[in-house]
Amino acid sequence: MQLNLEPEYAQYVKTRIARYEEAYAIIGQKKTKEVLQQAAIFWDLELYFEMHELLEPEWKEAEGGRRRALQGLIRAAGMKIHAENNNAKAVVKMGAKALADLEEYGGELTGFVTLKAVLAEIQKTLNSSQSSTRVD
Repeated sequence: MQLNLEPEYAQYVKTRIARYEEAYAIIGQKKTKEVLQQAAIFWDLELYFEMHELLEPEWKEAEGGRRRALQGLIRAAGMKIHAENNNAKAVVKMGAKALADLEEYGGELTGFVTLKAVLAEIQKTLNSSQSSTRVD
C-alpha cells in the first residue's frame, strides 16, 4: 500500500493495519464469536477505539449491573484513547469512572478474561496521569 502521508502518520497507519491483521487472525484462529472475548483481544492489541465500537451495541441492549460493567469497559477504552492523546484531565475523569464501574460490576462480565489486567492498567494509567496533572 502506497500512502502519501507524513512519516509519523504513515507509521501510525502501518501500525494500525498490523494490529487489525493480528486481531483478525486471532479471532479467526480461535473462532471467537463472543463480543467480550473479541473485546479482550482488542484491548490486548491496544485497539481501544475498536473495542469501544464493538461494545457499544452490547451496552445499549444491556440492563442493570451488566450495563454498568460494559460502560466501565467502554470508559476504560476511552481513557486509553485520551492517554494516547496526552489529555490527562480526561484520563483522570474517565478512568476514575471506569474503575468504579468495573470494581463494583465487573463480576457481570462473564467471558471477559482480562478484567484483572484492565483494572491494573486503569490504575497504572490513572497514577501516571494524576502525577502529570499535579501543580507543585
